Amino acid sequence: MTMTDQRRAPQRLRVSLSDGNTSELVVFPAAEEDAPVVLCLPAMGVRASYYTAVAVELAARGHTAVLADLRGNGGSSVRPSRSTTFGYAEMLETELPEIVEALRREFGAERITLFGHSLGGHLSVLHAATSPHVAATVLVATGTSWYGRVAGIRRPARFLGLQIIRIATALHGYLPGWVPFAGKEARGVVRDWMHDARHGAYLIHGSRVDYEAALSRSTVPALFVVLPGDRYVPESCSEHLAAKLRSASVTWAEIPPEDVGLERTHHFRWAHRPGAVVDAAVKWLGSRNTEVTS
Repeated sequence: MTMTDQRRAPQRLRVSLSDGNTSELVVFPAAEEDAPVVLCLPAMGVRASYYTAVAVELAARGHTAVLADLRGNGGSSVRPSRSTTFGYAEMLETELPEIVEALRREFGAERITLFGHSLGGHLSVLHAATSPHVAATVLVATGTSWYGRVAGIRRPARFLGLQIIRIATALHGYLPGWVPFAGKEARGVVRDWMHDARHGAYLIHGSRVDYEAALSRSTVPALFVVLPGDRYVPESCSEHLAAKLRSASVTWAEIPPEDVGLERTHHFRWAHRPGAVVDAAVKWLGSRNTEVTS
């Protein structure tokens, strides 16, 4: 892949993974060849293409933006089924490190920024805690999934929803698309997500890494972008996750719905008009001077 196209059109980069699978990335180059690189990671069950407007805004503001589907979606060669499963371990310890390494080679970058939404934010902060190649994390609508941090009547409703997800996944061997939650998803991902949702702590099956300890030691700065009134990730859930980053600098930005063209906060639709979110991210990155290119 070359970045010589004068129109700066999106480019596709296919990454071959060591486990035999592949992932196709979409790159939105900034005008400057040595621009900092931002890898954008989606929410559970959401295709990376949903965040095209985010990538366009980042590129316009001087950051080369890269969209990567999570394993099992879009440009990933893997598809979850009863016979094919995977979890956080495969994404954190094979897929993300190898994608980051491919981007470092492609752009000559020493470190990159991770920009994650919801589950993409979880994976961003967990990978940052175990990698020397992440300069900063921008976490949009990201927080613990633990029902214990949800207030009022929504707490028992969240607990009931968890049981429906657990039973549906057990019956099908994967989370079926008819469950109004996150689309079709591998049972291993659901299992790892469910541990946090039930206990408020990460336990990654199949991994030897203590991610809770890694989070407490991480010094990678994090920006939490809060969407006030988000019914999926209330601020209390973001605060619970942020509290795990005991050694890192944590900054907060609150983006009200009117700033992203909405009458009411929506966990997903901010990505249609993400200017305010991207502005907050770019301003913070600039203030920290988080240089990511060599």
